[in-house]
Amino acid sequence: MRLLSTAAVGAAIVGAGLLAPVSGEATAASRDVVFSPTVAQPGQHVRIDVLKCAVGKKRHWVGSKAFAKDATIYGKGSDGQAKVIVKRGLKSGSYKVTAHCGSRTLVSKLRVSNKPWPAVIPSPLTPGVR
Repeated sequence: MRLLSTAAVGAAIVGAGLLAPVSGEATAASRDVVFSPTVAQPGQHVRIDVLKCAVGKKRHWVGSKAFAKDATIYGKGSDGQAKVIVKRGLKSGSYKVTAHCGSRTLVSKLRVSNKPWPAVIPSPLTPGVR
């Protein structure tokens, strides 16, 4: 009986591991595009690191409907970096971001939230906090 329950648990773990790549939004390309901060607010500056996007003769750039304007990717070595501003008045949600690196095009998603950030340190003016 114990062997059967151990086998069932093992099968469930393996099944969950096989489903994880299918249910996630991440793709091989999107792992090469990193946002800082990972969740942005409208009007906020965002740094975008584009891995394996060496600056070449052609302009490398990143664009999205979430950005105030497209940005050029700069960098040294094999990686590139861009800085953008998220449009003001944007609704919360995930927005497609496309990085153009010569013949390579990378697609990722930036999460935007227009909800206020929670207070980390309680204030004496916060009701119910002592």
